[in-house]
Amino acid sequence: MKGTPWSDGVPGVTQQPIEPYGSFTYKFKATQYGSYWYHAHFRGQIEDGLYGPIVIHPRPGDPKPFHLISDDPETIHALEEAERNVVPLVIADFTHITSSAKWDMSVAAGVEDSCYDSILFNGKGSVQCLPADEITSLLNEGQKGLLAIAPGSSFTDKAALLPGTFEGCEETKGQVEVIKPSCEDDEWIAIDIVGAINFVTGVVSIDEHDMWVYAMDGSYIEPQKVQAIVVANGDRYSVLVKLEKAGDFKIRMNAVSAPQMISGHAILSVGGASGYGDSDPYVNYVGVPLTKDVVFFNQNTAFPYPPDPISPTADALFHLSMKIDGASYLWALNSSRLMPIDLDAGQPVLFNPDFDEHNNITLSTKFNTWVDLVFFASVFPQPPHPIHKHGTKMYQIGSGTGPFKWDSVEEAIKEIPDQFNLVNPPRRDAFTSLPATDDVTWVVVRYHASNPGRDR
Repeated sequence: MKGTPWSDGVPGVTQQPIEPYGSFTYKFKATQYGSYWYHAHFRGQIEDGLYGPIVIHPRPGDPKPFHLISDDPETIHALEEAERNVVPLVIADFTHITSSAKWDMSVAAGVEDSCYDSILFNGKGSVQCLPADEITSLLNEGQKGLLAIAPGSSFTDKAALLPGTFEGCEETKGQVEVIKPSCEDDEWIAIDIVGAINFVTGVVSIDEHDMWVYAMDGSYIEPQKVQAIVVANGDRYSVLVKLEKAGDFKIRMNAVSAPQMISGHAILSVGGASGYGDSDPYVNYVGVPLTKDVVFFNQNTAFPYPPDPISPTADALFHLSMKIDGASYLWALNSSRLMPIDLDAGQPVLFNPDFDEHNNITLSTKFNTWVDLVFFASVFPQPPHPIHKHGTKMYQIGSGTGPFKWDSVEEAIKEIPDQFNLVNPPRRDAFTSLPATDDVTWVVVRYHASNPGRDR
């Protein structure tokens, strides 16, 4: 939102909440191309369906990485044509109760209500029920560990760890989203995978088809040929798929997060087929590859295209210690908890800035400086957590296990250089923190403060 930070849409930060029956018109210049999305930031409204895709097309002269997929001019032209007709595919986890009711249940139970009824693709999906013996046979190590620390607990017939709401499974016959190429004779299709999911992290794959991942969070990367991509909240992956045979092929989202086994699918329909016939998957119901040949997308080698050099040093460093604070649905940053009700009631920071303020929940930085953030999972066990940043993209330059004991990132690089990348680090607006399973963990991101808020 360069030049229009008040159109960023975060209550308490850039604006006050939009009152019921009120309105607010967001106006901004599309200064960057790629796959984006809009979504509510007010309490749990995103879970109620307030989200959607945004596609911003590149300018004709913007450099594209398609010659790294093929050096054939006709194929490159076909890839560019597919990108011009890219199809957004928004994936979300969905419950049959409102977000406010779900929050009340979490507070009453003292544990986060992190289970869902179905996975939706562009708003379409259905409830699936698994037999008890299949649920038992599919348990992964994380789920077995959760059961071990809670003697007597078990997965419900909705394959969830939360009894009560998430038991009593009844299958539904909802609609299935069908993706088709714009022309029947197209050789390629481009799809923008948008992770509008709230809690579930899952593996996305397309039966019997490779995916060329050519952009991540709206920015081009050196393409990767894969069969599976792990998608978390806020992630966007732009993929090109070669259409080599006719038929209907499932586009799957299979959860890999511990609290629940859940899956959903859309259909890639090629050559006029729409009978939803069976197709051969790359992964099983819980996202485990079915053969050793399945290649997963690797963020560590998602090099920006064209190369995007970053500063070798930073001007500021902030340690952000993350922990669960009293209940699984309450989080604290540097020992301070900031609840939605506190944000909603206050004057937006954008219009009430304190340029010298440095407390546990407000970081003040200077324009045109480089900033390092250390996201420190300070207690364990702790699950991975999606971290989002508005305004500018971040570069994940390092990560590790154990305390971050250095006074600067430069000191850490000197001691453990193999755990850092300052040459071509991945560039995103969302990263997932490292899980803290047996020890504390940390992730370092670096960004350029190039998008000012309100002037002094």
